[in-house]
Amino acid sequence: MRGLESRMDRMVETRVKVRLAFVSIFILGIAAGALGVSVYYRGIDPGRPSGWTGRFDRERYVKQMTEAVGLQREQMGALNAVLDETREEFLALRAHLRPRFDEVRQRARVRVRAILNGDQQGRFEAFLKRWDEERRAEEQALAASKPQPSRP
Repeated sequence: MRGLESRMDRMVETRVKVRLAFVSIFILGIAAGALGVSVYYRGIDPGRPSGWTGRFDRERYVKQMTEAVGLQREQMGALNAVLDETREEFLALRAHLRPRFDEVRQRARVRVRAILNGDQQGRFEAFLKRWDEERRAEEQALAASKPQPSRP
């Protein structure tokens, strides 16, 4: 009987090891796949940030446009004028829409406060203060920055 129990214990132990090996191989496969996808996308355009950053990269845009359409040196001044005017229009539109965005932001904050306890609300207010200061600094830097005209 004891020999049978010992053999059963070894079988159970072997099954556990096989399952652990299977799970480990599965997890390693996922990791290898994710790494492969990351390497692939970096290889396509290594200078390109992953995903939309929310900021217009004028230099990259002009470079890629020049390559894609064969932009000539004499066309660069007109392109820079268009980009400058468009930037000013976007800044004006952002200023016009800011109050509406602020309303939505404030409503969301009221809703978040409603789900927080007293201790969390205090930390939330400190978090919002830092967040708002960073956002204002980014907006001021964006408004103050004048992009340099691009050259092919």
